[in-house]
Amino acid sequence: MKRVHKLTFYHPKLERISHCLPEGFVVGGFIRDRLLGIRKEEVDLDITLPFNPEKVSSCISKELNTNPVKMEREKPVFSFFLPGFRLDISAMEGKSIEEDLLKRDFTINAMAFDVRELFLPFNDDVEIIDPSGGFEDLQKGIVRPVTDEALKADPVRVLRGIRIKVSLDFHYAPSFLDLAREASKLLPSSPVERIREELLKMSKENSFYLCLRDMDLSGALFEVFKELKGIEEIPPSGLHQFDLKEHTLKCVEYLEREVLPSSEEVLGDYSGVLSRELFRGFTEGRCLKFVALYHDVGKPLTVKEVEGKLTFYGHDKVGAEIAREAFLRLSFGKRAARLAEVVIRNHLRPFFLYDLYLKGRLTDRAVYRFLRSCGDYAFHTLLLSIADFSATSDEMRKGVRDFVSFVKQVVAFYRERMENLKPLLSGKEIMEIKGIEAGPLVGRIKEKLLELQVTGKVRSREEAVKFVKGYSYEEGGKS
Repeated sequence: MKRVHKLTFYHPKLERISHCLPEGFVVGGFIRDRLLGIRKEEVDLDITLPFNPEKVSSCISKELNTNPVKMEREKPVFSFFLPGFRLDISAMEGKSIEEDLLKRDFTINAMAFDVRELFLPFNDDVEIIDPSGGFEDLQKGIVRPVTDEALKADPVRVLRGIRIKVSLDFHYAPSFLDLAREASKLLPSSPVERIREELLKMSKENSFYLCLRDMDLSGALFEVFKELKGIEEIPPSGLHQFDLKEHTLKCVEYLEREVLPSSEEVLGDYSGVLSRELFRGFTEGRCLKFVALYHDVGKPLTVKEVEGKLTFYGHDKVGAEIAREAFLRLSFGKRAARLAEVVIRNHLRPFFLYDLYLKGRLTDRAVYRFLRSCGDYAFHTLLLSIADFSATSDEMRKGVRDFVSFVKQVVAFYRERMENLKPLLSGKEIMEIKGIEAGPLVGRIKEKLLELQVTGKVRSREEAVKFVKGYSYEEGGKS
């Protein structure tokens, strides 16, 4: 037992539910963070009880006027979510709090204090229960499993340990990586919802790329992202200075460290698309980190050697399909899967446009078709291309400013030509002019007309009518 000062705190929601908690223990990350002096915007409390939590959960639900979400982690957990406040309630494992703590993941998470000490007036210290030496490991900055069996007992703890180590800038106990390599083999049989939860927490930080590198060291990378298996076998080739695994990890790093933080400078007001939520707490900007991880996933399946050089024709299309299925498998949802599919399918096109630009052969039509194909995800695709460009070689990285300047021109094209684009003719008017019924042909004519408007070849309603009248059924163009 240790008495620790300045660990308790007052919160009005806790005061409201104090009568619901006649006994129990505060455990886990709250204690760790308070001891480290970390103050988070959201209060996150984990309380374990020496009895079934159902009755307490009902009481808290009534007082806070919200229903809990029942989650299956290592054990059933009742989670309450309110703005700036999260509370997890679960049953103690074992006959005592010490026995419960010794079944937990890491020593720095295996500390507890009596929940009643939260509610004592003018109390400035608490008695810490610490059977595994977590307090000392916290002072030394060590992530140590409570026992040698802790990671195998729950392989998702490997991901949690990596996340904690990276976010706190700690180091692993000497045994961690060896234990993690064995436990990681069991990750494919772990609940995908729990894996997703850890991945989402990793991506929330600005050090997701470091987590990925530690996942690689621990053997977890290809167990979690199984579709990536094979990228480690693709050597440097052509413009690529690095093997494919290193290029992929560098791409995520540059996206996270440089591209996303400067997105407003590159995209202007359009950078707001990155803040759109795909589901609670998971923004399109965070999703783009996973897209960067999967952007070249099609290369191992399309690699061929032609005259001593490696080619990957079609890897963008193949990779788009693989990534879409992977995002669904990881429970990121259909919208995230669609984002990944569109961006990866189009991720090479900014480079083709840039090559045309450097040769003085870039046309408005080519830029329009790229932006139109990407739709809602054009800006995401452009940002990924900057990271991809930087991660190709040290030499190309030196020229990334010129590439960014080009990307800004593409964004300006959208702003000036496409943001407020309205068709000169409606679908109904097109049908009347051509004397046709509703169908795919109307859509093709309308789409072609928009392209001609953007490129300045049709500027008035009269010119639009003339174009429609001359549109060829057989060739899909003007007669």
